[in-house]
Amino acid sequence: MKKIKIILSILFITLFTDKAFAVSATGEATAYKITMTYLELCETGSTTANCLRPLVVGTGDSGLINIADTTAGVAAASYGDFTTVPFGTTYSHYQVTMKRAVKIKGSVSDGSNTCYTVSDSGDISKNVVGSTTSSDEAEITAYMAMTISGLGDEINSISAGDGTGTAQAAGTVDDDDEFFQVRGAFTKNIKLEPGKIPTLQLAFGTSAALGYEGSSGGCEAAIGQTQGLYGAKPDVTATVID
Repeated sequence: MKKIKIILSILFITLFTDKAFAVSATGEATAYKITMTYLELCETGSTTANCLRPLVVGTGDSGLINIADTTAGVAAASYGDFTTVPFGTTYSHYQVTMKRAVKIKGSVSDGSNTCYTVSDSGDISKNVVGSTTSSDEAEITAYMAMTISGLGDEINSISAGDGTGTAQAAGTVDDDDEFFQVRGAFTKNIKLEPGKIPTLQLAFGTSAALGYEGSSGGCEAAIGQTQGLYGAKPDVTATVID
């Protein structure tokens, strides 16, 4: 079985900010753990809003994968099976289904204070409150994405993670959905030929992968739906190698 090495690392999220707040900031995530549940390749002609003739190449819970521990060009994990991909078909995009819940640890300035991850105070529809005390810092569970529309056509939430769910429109995340889909383009199209299996080489950065939305000095304040800490976008560079 030919595993798709490091494919997971190109699926990362466009970050979802609410410009209504006075402070929109990011900081370093020292732990950043994701879970994939479904992976598809999309044929040529696909866009970030639409995966054409999707081919399923990965199913099942990947387990938690800490991308903050992954160095440049090193596989974070193997997920998916290239033996299902037909020769001669060209794929320009991927579509991955992930859990919205991530494990994350780190700190970010809210304008007046340094705000540390401290407790699992969020839920599926809210960001999490932080602490200004560094010794409180802990790995927490947070949910990715603001539960709003207009987030960008490369993402939408979906009700199930196994290919059977009902998907929201591109750019929309519903606060009842536990999963979301992310679409993106490969650095160059993938086309399998006999004796020639492409691989992916990636570089990661999580120096700005913890986000804060809210007010200056509001780290420990009561939070609403979109104020507080959340998982932000890791820096990812993906290169297809023949």
